[in-house]
Amino acid sequence: MADRADSSRCRVWMLIGVAIFAHLCVASAAKDRNADRIQPYGKNPRYWQYKGEPVMLLGGSNTDHIFLLDELEAHLDEMRQVGANYVRCTMSQREQKELKPHLLLPSGKFDLDQWNPEYWRRFENMLNWTAQREIFVQIEVWDRFDYSDHSGNWKRWQTSPWNPGNNVNYTYEQTGFASEYPHHPSRDRQPFFHTIPGMPQYNAKLDLVRRYQEAFVARMLSCSLPYGHVLYCMNNETSTPAAWGRYWIDFIKSKAAQSGVVEQWAPGYVPPDPFRAVRAIIAEVAAAL
Repeated sequence: MADRADSSRCRVWMLIGVAIFAHLCVASAAKDRNADRIQPYGKNPRYWQYKGEPVMLLGGSNTDHIFLLDELEAHLDEMRQVGANYVRCTMSQREQKELKPHLLLPSGKFDLDQWNPEYWRRFENMLNWTAQREIFVQIEVWDRFDYSDHSGNWKRWQTSPWNPGNNVNYTYEQTGFASEYPHHPSRDRQPFFHTIPGMPQYNAKLDLVRRYQEAFVARMLSCSLPYGHVLYCMNNETSTPAAWGRYWIDFIKSKAAQSGVVEQWAPGYVPPDPFRAVRAIIAEVAAAL
């Protein structure tokens, strides 16, 4: 009987050993894959590093939503010629209907469950062409000016796929959205930026909108995460409470982890212990033996 118990313990410890070895192998492979990605410079966190070398980011493009430019490759070449290596890329929602992220139906309305191939083709081309030229991309996920009707010729909410009057997916009643938002975005009157539970303008109707927001960001990340020259900024000139940005930071980090992309920390920051869960399992099994 004792021999049988000893044999069972041995098998348990062998399984634990195999699990730990597999975990270490996966962690090591992920570290190798991510070593060349842009990250804080190990010797001076005031700078970035790329492929192990320090780099200073210097930009100078002619628009903030660069991926929707016609003749983009020529513009990127022009930037390289004058020494620029950085572009700002807002995920623009302000172009004409043919260059919105969602599919425009023959009826003239958008379907938020389908994507506009041209919008995403241009985004993927931008990522590829900037990687080839080592031009770093800072993606700005949300730009409040794209969801406002404030002043002049903006009226961007009037043509937005997210406006219930422009899509086949939800109504004003279902979301609580208004038909117009005439105030300056700095006044933070647009509930589009309050879809996170606990935010000042949140209500349960906005859960439906958040699901489409999450689908949009996931689609963006499916293109961008394979590239190592990309930085992520949650908002442009925001006055929205920090809970909004925090939610999307966590969302992006979760999707990145699923793709094997790890966070990069500045020197002096102590990351969480990646083996804490493994040690907890070992302790639990050992206590049961």
